[in-house]
Amino acid sequence: MRVPARPNPSIASAEPRDAIALAVSVATTEHFTLQTARSTTVAEANSRASGYLATLSSTLIALAFIGNMSGLSTAFYLFSTLLLPVLAFVGIVTFGRLVQCTTEDIAYARRIAKLREFYVDVIPDLERYLTIVRGDATSELPEKGHDQPSNRQLFLTIAGMIAVVNSVVIGTACGLVASIVTSNSLVPSLAVGAPVALMSLVAHVAHQQQVLRRGKGQVVDEFAVVVPSATH
Repeated sequence: MRVPARPNPSIASAEPRDAIALAVSVATTEHFTLQTARSTTVAEANSRASGYLATLSSTLIALAFIGNMSGLSTAFYLFSTLLLPVLAFVGIVTFGRLVQCTTEDIAYARRIAKLREFYVDVIPDLERYLTIVRGDATSELPEKGHDQPSNRQLFLTIAGMIAVVNSVVIGTACGLVASIVTSNSLVPSLAVGAPVALMSLVAHVAHQQQVLRRGKGQVVDEFAVVVPSATH
């Protein structure tokens, strides 16, 4: 005996009042899920930044001990040339992930904004109680001269802070190499380390700006909200 297939429930087949209740229930569930994902993203960013700063602090303490015990001998320079590049690598990957966390947080916030717009469409009286900005949530930022944050705002983010710290680490590593090559000369170390640190900072900021402009808040849509095709 063949059991008839159960029809899939849909909003279109329900009564108008039931359809609205079902739609609001689904929307609030999605809203909660997105808010939880956004909180997880912020927690990951804080954790990665704290881990990198802890590694940096431990490395500096280790270098201080080695320098004090060896009297800034060859062992100190060898130890420094081994640790600082590794620390710079950790900083680079940490910065890259923090930039990704920023774009993911923006994407989650924009999807939540779309749900808030849906709530107002269902119950128009809510608009005076909710902060709603009408418009396409995926559109580009307004042109300069309006309410667009300045580039200096990037330095107030966790990624911007790590960019400055990591640039100093990279500049110090290059200055140390120059110091070894030139037999501990201070002038070549500064002449090499300072420009490298500045160029590294510019590269960090340029990468962050490029990712934010290219992403347009769609990172979550492209990589996490993929509906598989039905198999026949």
